[in-house]
Amino acid sequence: MLCNRCGFRQRKSFFKFSKRIKKLTFYSFFVLKLYIVGDSVKYYDKKVEDVYKELKTTSNGLTSDDVDLLIADYGFNILEEKKKTSLFIKFLSQFNDTMIIILLVTALVMFIYGLIYSHEYTDTIVIVVVVLINAVMGFIQESKAEVTLEGLKEYSKTMTTVKRDGKWQLIDSELLVPGDIIKLQAGDKVPVDARIIESTNLLVDESALTGESTNVEKANIILKGELEIQNQVNMLFSGSSVTNGDAIAIITATGMNTEMGKIALSLNTPYKVETPLERKTKELSITITKLIFIILIIIFFYSLYIKNSVLETIMLCVSLAVAAIPEGLPAVITITLSNGTGVLSKKKAVVRQMQAVETLGSIDVICSDKTGTITQNKMQIKESMIYDEKMLDYIFILNNETMIDGKKMIGDPTEICLYDYVMKKNLDVIGFRKKNKRVISGPFDSERKMSTSVNSIDGKTYFMTKGSYENVLNRCKYILKDGKKEKLTDTEKEKIKSKCDYMGNKALRVMAYAYKETKKNYKKVEEVFADEKDLILAGIVGIIDPPRDTVVKSVLECKKASIKPVMITGDALITACAIAREVGIIEDNSEGILGSELDKYTDDELVEVVKKYGVYARVSPIHKERIVKAFQAQGKVVAMTGDGVNDAPAIKDAHVGVGMGITGTEVTKSVADVILLDDSFSTIVVAIEEGRRIYSNIRNNIVYSLSSNIAEIFIVLISMFLGYNILLPIHILFIDLVTDSIPSIALSFEKSERGVMNKPPRGIDRPLFTPFVISCIVSSAIIETFLALTVFFISKNFVSQDEAITLVLLSVVIQEIIYAIVCRNLKNLVYTQGIFSNKAMNIGIVIVLIIEAVFFLTPVGKIIDIVPLEFGHIMIIFFINMLSFIIYELLKPTLKILFKD
Repeated sequence: MLCNRCGFRQRKSFFKFSKRIKKLTFYSFFVLKLYIVGDSVKYYDKKVEDVYKELKTTSNGLTSDDVDLLIADYGFNILEEKKKTSLFIKFLSQFNDTMIIILLVTALVMFIYGLIYSHEYTDTIVIVVVVLINAVMGFIQESKAEVTLEGLKEYSKTMTTVKRDGKWQLIDSELLVPGDIIKLQAGDKVPVDARIIESTNLLVDESALTGESTNVEKANIILKGELEIQNQVNMLFSGSSVTNGDAIAIITATGMNTEMGKIALSLNTPYKVETPLERKTKELSITITKLIFIILIIIFFYSLYIKNSVLETIMLCVSLAVAAIPEGLPAVITITLSNGTGVLSKKKAVVRQMQAVETLGSIDVICSDKTGTITQNKMQIKESMIYDEKMLDYIFILNNETMIDGKKMIGDPTEICLYDYVMKKNLDVIGFRKKNKRVISGPFDSERKMSTSVNSIDGKTYFMTKGSYENVLNRCKYILKDGKKEKLTDTEKEKIKSKCDYMGNKALRVMAYAYKETKKNYKKVEEVFADEKDLILAGIVGIIDPPRDTVVKSVLECKKASIKPVMITGDALITACAIAREVGIIEDNSEGILGSELDKYTDDELVEVVKKYGVYARVSPIHKERIVKAFQAQGKVVAMTGDGVNDAPAIKDAHVGVGMGITGTEVTKSVADVILLDDSFSTIVVAIEEGRRIYSNIRNNIVYSLSSNIAEIFIVLISMFLGYNILLPIHILFIDLVTDSIPSIALSFEKSERGVMNKPPRGIDRPLFTPFVISCIVSSAIIETFLALTVFFISKNFVSQDEAITLVLLSVVIQEIIYAIVCRNLKNLVYTQGIFSNKAMNIGIVIVLIIEAVFFLTPVGKIIDIVPLEFGHIMIIFFINMLSFIIYELLKPTLKILFKD
């Protein structure tokens, strides 16, 4: 017996060559069939005896030697993970950005210029350092997300009971092979695909694979024809779990050959939808590239035309290139996104791809699973008709297959709900169950839709039945009235049925419970079935998986924000619509549709069809993909949530794939952009609000950075035409990387604007440079340029040219500080945000002022070619520039009215 992988590898190394040759012939055809025939083998339509022959095994299971060979040739029972990107490649990918490439090219030109002419490399070093900082930050954030996700995985090994060498053993599930005989019971995860040999009261939860939350009754029966997975009731599938009963089964597929493995394999393609942020940054980079190219060509030829030397011309072009490029912007965007991921992690959402943070703010449609995301994934009694409370409690306790493992209850969710209901009454449930033993039981089956338990209670024998209200009610003859047993009339039955129908129309699962005292000694199950009559009705309950408490509010927030919430589920249409109506996703059942009805429409027709519906029930993985793509074809930004492997393809196709941290499979988490640690729909809405904040802050940062860069271009060009050289490249780098960078980082931490969730999504095709954004950039650049040139041409009459140039630099620096405060909110007055509410901005401004004081008041300024200034001159420039703050604030309402955003 092999207890672990290491033991297996050690034993494998000692195999004798002769033994391998002897056994290899025996298994060669079998292994070949597993790899080549694979999917064509159908085990659900074969007798158990034929499955034994097909898999070269017996009822005693495989031998240890057989298993060694099969593992050696077939591999471990694991799902192969996508090949992880190396750390080096992951780091290099941070440079795959047009803006970064432009910066590197500029640094190269400046390096060559320094190498040949100036022998000065400060500018080059500064740009390279900025680019490296940006790359390191992006790399660290992605690595942190991966570490967090690794922490979500289960560390304990999954063990399975398997029959080998004729004996039952407990082994690591990774060592299971096709042909093994396994034993499963309630609470066990199914680690493989297997054909059932025998079972007792077997119910299986296959929601991770099929999306249907209803437990499936399984048994050893022979099926015929082409059947979908959910209809193969004599098969067990990897990823599902046993909720009731037990089974013995023969393994038919392991690892990547299981149904879950096939889905995982299909997800290894690299396709992923481009995010809005990626589009916008490309748009920005292309715009800047075009701007630089056009300006440099004009200036190059103009400079030569006015008889400047080639060296002077190159120096001028480098100045303009440095002025035009927002060197710190890539790093600031990375910091803003990183800040967003940090905020979301505290709000129970782990972001795997930083760009997804901003994309969240663009979402138009949320395609959400029902069970566990919109609902609590915990069945509860919502309505009831109780006629004998004591006996109803007894039935809940004794005719119940729920197992208790410490504080954990294992079994069918409906039965767990009944058990929990009784335990809340402070009854000694476990003690009562031990004291009153079960005599015999008649298990549930799909034809009778009932189950019966015969138990001894305080020396008496009781016959207790539960099941669908129609079947149980038809077998009831009596009812208790004021504690007395009376005959149940047909009129009363109709009234009860009418109430049950009413509960059923509200999507409640209606169950009836009945009993009778009996003197009979039942020997066979058939005798129990035959005596299911003349019962006393104890009660009827309506059970449902209720919505989470916060979902109604979250759905309302979505609608205020013009976001369409959509429910996509494997459950029945009536159940899905009832929950959707209750939380506000739809208003009536006409807004729900079955997945099978979608098959009538082509992909083009579906684009229009999905506009009508808010609920999609009984959907397959293919339906989910088609729904997502139909919304995307409308130009919508789509988020898709899910936990099961059946959700993974659609999650991968969506702009933002959202996986569940608690109930989600590893396959689903591996393709998701965001993982919800609490599995809650409301967390998605919180994440969307954070995404909108992030986009707003990125946009404000772009306005802030570009207004500064354009002002620098204006100053350089105008001064050149007037025969002056006011701003040197080193001055521009000082502005962009010292003065601008700290306030830019502070802008990343700005809180959301008021009413951010009362606006519609901005739209995937909405340009970054709207008329409003352009007007903000240009107006600020003009004001800054005007003040800088005014300072220069007035001051040069009173001080030296070097001091006048220093005063110009000081003017630009003060302008940048002022405009950073203004950019906290581009449309509304700053006081609406709270003047000192951004602590990062407060600290940032203090730091910048200290740096500026050091450079402008001491000889340290020589590093950037400026001279020390008198304190009085500094204060004059400060108060002149403070007037611009009033101008900016007064301009906001004017620009908002005149220019469309």
